Amino acid sequence: MSTETKNNEEARWMENRLFPSIGDLLAMLGVFFASQIAVTLIAMLVLLFSGQGLVDLDPQSKGLFLALVSLVSLSATSVIIWRYRRWRKAPKIHIALGVKGLNPLLVGWCFLLMMASVVVLEPLYELLPVPNQDFGRGFWAFMAVVVIAPCMEEWVCRGQIFGSLRTRFGVVRSILLSALVFGLMHVQPVPVINAFVLGLVLAFIYHATNSLWAPILLHALNNGTAYFLTLAGYGESSFSSLFGDHRTLYLIFYAGAVLLVVGSLTAIWRLLHRPSEEKVAVAESGEAAQITDVSPASEAEKVPEEQKIDPSM
Repeated sequence: MSTETKNNEEARWMENRLFPSIGDLLAMLGVFFASQIAVTLIAMLVLLFSGQGLVDLDPQSKGLFLALVSLVSLSATSVIIWRYRRWRKAPKIHIALGVKGLNPLLVGWCFLLMMASVVVLEPLYELLPVPNQDFGRGFWAFMAVVVIAPCMEEWVCRGQIFGSLRTRFGVVRSILLSALVFGLMHVQPVPVINAFVLGLVLAFIYHATNSLWAPILLHALNNGTAYFLTLAGYGESSFSSLFGDHRTLYLIFYAGAVLLVVGSLTAIWRLLHRPSEEKVAVAESGEAAQITDVSPASEAEKVPEEQKIDPSM
């Protein structure tokens, strides 16, 4: 074997060892679906042995069923991904749970951005099949949609998956990839697109605030809005239908949503590419070559080198 061939094989081997690879992302996505399917089947078998079927449940019982399935399946997903990371000897990640970086104005702005994105994408949604959103009613349905799903999905998708991606790919690509994984988790066309856009905003605010509570709060606000609109009978209503025959008002409203989305995405892009204060100060003093940028993005870019020597979880 020539030296060049051997070097190429070693390079491919090291590439495969770096975590996470595309195969790792597919594996984690598979863990999510396998957990969902397995827990749902077990729960349905329990119902069948008790003489009931899922269609026979009243809305309150259906809410309890959804809450239990969501809690158990997402907990199983988190544990298996944790074990998988250890098996792959992935670098350590820190899931930030502090509240110091929480900014109510930033959360409010991101919430408006999410609502505006729904308005902008609504013409596309109207061309796609209407998703099934039967999540039951009552206390347990509320807990499943507004508490359990935001907490557990953010732990898995932003904490574990985005956190893993950021150690190798940096911030921008990690936001895109984690949002894609989050979107695919929702299977149906409209929820896939909606979750992808939501995932972009959630990953950004997690990185910007360095607190998992920020995306959890934002996710809960999003799900809570959808939940209460459904209860009020507006679950399948479009914004255009709410304006009735006032087409001009709707077009003005739509144009405002487009401006908000474009302006917000431009601001986010600039924030993600803004040099850290330390780098700017050093560059101005002519000593940039002697300093290390300690921003979250630059830390993420340095981790791939550490993967070669840090086998810990």
